[in-house]
Amino acid sequence: MKLTNRKKYSLNFIEADAVLRKIGNQKPYFSLTGQVFENGRESVSGAIHEEILKVFPELEDFASIHLSDIDGKPLHSLENGKYWAGFTKWTESNNKYLSALWRISEKSAQRLSYDSLVEESYKIKEDTDKDVLPEELFKDFHDRQLRRWKQEADNIIKKYNLEIVAD
Repeated sequence: MKLTNRKKYSLNFIEADAVLRKIGNQKPYFSLTGQVFENGRESVSGAIHEEILKVFPELEDFASIHLSDIDGKPLHSLENGKYWAGFTKWTESNNKYLSALWRISEKSAQRLSYDSLVEESYKIKEDTDKDVLPEELFKDFHDRQLRRWKQEADNIIKKYNLEIVAD
């Protein structure tokens, strides 16, 4: 689906391309990209969601699912989620990025931070004498999102009447 705000003979405009793209054998994925033209020349292009949403705010739902597969699952959802939740030595938890990646509230993302899940695993051990690793709690939450992600993807496919575009 291509959108533009170009008027006849206009040299300044933006184009947006919202598609369900398939490359090779991988699952199709949602892609929202655009191009900004100034004085008739392309000035910026790519996943320029901020610029696209200024002109086409109705694409906000599509922007939120960008790079998710046809089932709505975000790109490397578990691995990237663990990174943003602070499970690695390279970063502290970042609720803003985790909430955007998984399309959840920042409050939910905070409860999924490594430190929060360590506390929860201690509490479970205290209450039930069962050992549960923070990674298990995190993966359980992740896996419970799969149905919701699929529903969101199906809704967007239907709303925009998307068909798979193969490269």
